[in-house]
Parts: sequence; structure tokens; C-alpha cells
Amino acid sequence: MFIFQFLLLLPPTLRCFSKFPFPQTASSLTRAFSQSTSMSINLHSHAFSGNPLLSKFPLPGNPLSPSAALEALNARISLNNTHSSPSPSFKVLPFRNGRPLASSSAGTGDSPPIWDLGWLGLDDLRGIFENSGAQLSVDLLVYLNSSSEDDAVYWAIDVSDKVPELGSNNAAGLCFVELRTLMVATDWSDLQLMGNLAIAGHAKALLEWHNFSRFCGHCGEKTVPMEAGRRKKCSNDSCKKRIYPRVDPVVIMLVIDRENDRALLAKRPMRIARLYTCLSGFTEPGESLEEAVRRETWEETGIEVGEVVYHSSQPWPVAPNSIPCQLMVGFFAYAKSLEITVDKTELEDAQWFSREDVRKALTFAKYKQAQRTAAEKVEQMCKGLEKNRSLASDLNVESADEQHASIVVPGPFAIAYHLISSWAFSDQNVVNGVECNSKNPSDL
Repeated sequence: MFIFQFLLLLPPTLRCFSKFPFPQTASSLTRAFSQSTSMSINLHSHAFSGNPLLSKFPLPGNPLSPSAALEALNARISLNNTHSSPSPSFKVLPFRNGRPLASSSAGTGDSPPIWDLGWLGLDDLRGIFENSGAQLSVDLLVYLNSSSEDDAVYWAIDVSDKVPELGSNNAAGLCFVELRTLMVATDWSDLQLMGNLAIAGHAKALLEWHNFSRFCGHCGEKTVPMEAGRRKKCSNDSCKKRIYPRVDPVVIMLVIDRENDRALLAKRPMRIARLYTCLSGFTEPGESLEEAVRRETWEETGIEVGEVVYHSSQPWPVAPNSIPCQLMVGFFAYAKSLEITVDKTELEDAQWFSREDVRKALTFAKYKQAQRTAAEKVEQMCKGLEKNRSLASDLNVESADEQHASIVVPGPFAIAYHLISSWAFSDQNVVNGVECNSKNPSDL
């Protein structure tokens, strides 16, 4: 089973999705998960959205701006000063093979363990490099942003094949953890964890972009970082092409049959049994998002789409490393034809499902169990107790009652879940005593 299987199932209390901005205070959230099905929690932001470091970038001239921070970083490294660092402080998040450094601490009471990002101070990182016989240079670090509140500048670095001992000695309680695993282990009610997940996703996307843009696509010469790693430039003086981080837009759409109150869901070739989800596909150059929705739906299922309505978007840095900068753009798409012709090269199956069928798929779930188990696995990994084992192989998140649901759908970390659930319950404002914030797609 894939790690994504953990995302398939969720409790009835997670059926409502509100498209509010990322909340600023914990009081804007309801209480955390409970064994009681009457408890609710509103999902205020997609996973990997709401990055607290991306809200504002310091203007030029600010001592925490990218250029000023890079100059201070270069001076700090060049001076080789191991004494107490002057203001601002530099915090670095190491990655290895796309995995961020993380730590874990025990939860309180019945709460599962809590993971955190493994930020290192600049002097600590330099010492680790020196002990490994490697050279730390400013070109290896990528600026994430700064915080005037704690007078700190945040960076990311890829240490793959550079400092092998980092993360291998679990005496420090640190280890490199797959981003998908951290995604599953994240408690939706913990704003700090949600922010950390978004920071890690942003950093991973930037570092992977650096790995895939080492050479100029125009002349083939090596590229060099500029603007503190947020841009790159060709090193060839006769070329000097500027290269910017790429964003790969992917449309994802819930196709709706208004007349018969049904939704079109598809099964892709993967080993997850009964997983049906929304159609999706990359946009073509010169194509609008709405055009991409219509084209992809027609190519994969033979369904003709008319009206297309925007829902929300989600960064998706857990895609394959070759496309780390995906932006999932979600839509409701209203069908003009109903006969399905499945493209077997893309899909295993596609069917119309009634609202009741979809509600059953959303109802039978154990997301909380999956989240707790993943959090416990992160803790074991950081203690060195779990090595070379698949997190997926130890989990079975399906309940005995799920045999009554003909399908399962992606879980709440995926935008597909929010598209599906907001349609499934758009005809009622209350579910099990819980007020829903979802609107009818036609009213958006």
C-alpha cells in the first residue's frame, strides 16, 4: 500500500470545509479530534497552504531582506566565528533526498506524539559540515524568509551525500522523515504544525527546483544562484539567462451531473483498492484553466463539460521529485453529456456516483487512527527504533463497517476530498448536528 492510503479515510466530523483564510489564532478553530462523532473541526486551509513565512517579504534595505540576509550570512560564514552569533540569528532546515529533518516529542494525555521541524543554528550546521570534511558555502542555502518577531532568518539546505552522519545518530532525536509521512501525522487543530508543514513543503519545492535547474536550458552552461537562492542565472557571460522557480498548474475537477444529482469519479491505475477520485491533468501552454478542465474531462472520459466554477487551490510538493512545484487548481465542472468512454491508458474506471454513495464513502473512516499511528511512527523513527520499514505496511485504517461503502475517496489532506465533500453535503447546512460552511457549487 502507498502512504497515500492513510489519507483515504476520515471520521464523519470532517465533512465540512470552509474556505476561510488561514486562521491567525488557535481560538478560531474548534477543539481537536474526539472519540465522539458529534465533535467537529473546520478545515480552514489546505495542507501546505498558510505558510507563515510567506505572508510578507521584507522590502529592500530591510536588514532581514533576502539581499541583506545573504550578505550577513556570507560574512558570518567567512569569518568562521564560532562565538555567540550576533543579531539576526540564522536557522537552517536540512533536507536529504527530499526529506526534511524532524524531531518528535511525546503528546500530553491521550494526545499522540507531536513532530517538529529540525531547525539547526548556523554554527551547529557548520560544525557538522566540518566533521564530515565538507565545505559549507552560501550557495548551498536557500532563503525561505525572515521573522521580525524572533529576529531570525530562515534557510533550507540539501545535505544529500554531504554530511552522512546528520540524522543517522538518533541521540539528538533528529531524523529525516518523508514529507508525506509528516503530512499524515499532522493534527489539523494544531496551527503551528500546519504552518510547519507548509514551510517544509515550500522548502522542498525550492530545493528540488534547484536540483533540476543546474544547467541553463538555453546554452547548457552551469547555473548559479542569485537573490539568496530564490532565482538562478546562467554562468555564461554571453548568455546570463535568468531562471525562476517553476510552477506546474494542474487542474483537478469534480464533474457534476446536475439533472440526476450525481458526480463523476475515476479510478487510476494504482494498488489502492476502491479508491475513486476527481479527474485531473496538467494544463497545456497557451491554454486557460477552464479549457484544460474541459479538454482533460473529454480526453479521459468522453464527457463534454459546459460551465466551470473555481473552488480553491493547493500547493502539492509531495508529487514525484521531477515535478515538485505542482499547484492543484480545483473546479466544479458541469456535464453537458453523460455517456462515459474511459481512456484505459489513463484510467482503470470512471463512473457516475449518487450523492448517497459519495456520502457513504465519506462517512466510514478512521482518519484519526491513521494520524495517531503516523505520529507514533515519526517518534519511533526519531528514536532510531524504526529503520528501513514501510510506514504503510503496518497500518490498516479501514474499519469493519467500510464494507458497506462501495468506494473510498482521498482524505482531507488532498484537495480532491474538499471538492467531493463540499458537493456531497451542499444540499444541507447541518450534518450530524454540525454546521457546514460549504456552499452549493452553483452559488460560488
